[in-house]
Amino acid sequence: MLRSKLSELHAEDNIAVLTIDNGPKNLLTDPEFIDRREFLSWLDHNPQVGALVITGKGRHFSHGADVSLFGEGSVTELSEKLESARELLRTIERLPIITAAAINGGCFGGGLEIALSCQFRIASPSAFLGLPEIMHGVVPGMGGMERLYRLLGKEKALGMILRGEMIGAKTALEMGLVTKLSENKNSFDETIAFVKELLSGKSLTQIHAIIDTVNLAEEGAADPSKGKFEAALAEASKK
Repeated sequence: MLRSKLSELHAEDNIAVLTIDNGPKNLLTDPEFIDRREFLSWLDHNPQVGALVITGKGRHFSHGADVSLFGEGSVTELSEKLESARELLRTIERLPIITAAAINGGCFGGGLEIALSCQFRIASPSAFLGLPEIMHGVVPGMGGMERLYRLLGKEKALGMILRGEMIGAKTALEMGLVTKLSENKNSFDETIAFVKELLSGKSLTQIHAIIDTVNLAEEGAADPSKGKFEAALAEASKK
């Protein structure tokens, strides 16, 4: 288990579970909610992991940054913290494993930015999602604007960010912001079941090859799947 002041990371067989844990609203009093290097080291020491589920402890995923801290410290210091968080989310986004956010309750600001770094988002029917930073005189600072644009397109993303809209789970599903709604109040168990289904019957070599290819293709790499078939075939031939 890896524990920080804002989160806990542990493995359930071949699934890593990263839980944001900081009070009733799981506020991000530090944008980098888990140390990136420690996170990567933990994954290296748990090579069986083929999926990562991110969730929040208790009723909410995360209400994002503690806005009372916006005026503390220098702009340079805050910028450095945000860059560390941006690099962490880029790391999560590029992982060659399945990633999913189990969203309950409020998923706002930095919380939604974390969820957007995952490939899939499973939300409870009572969840609400939004980027309300515009209401506090700032804008999303952890890469959420560009990820929302890539996911929803220009018109929907701009409308949501400029209005600071809080979107209910059903509307979020219709917009394409979430992958599916859970049948239960807590989406965690269904998110685990969702990633288990995707993992079932596949080797880690296949999982890594598929996700790495798609990640590289999204980044514009030339011939992103080169060698992937051969690696999977070589592994299959040994069985």
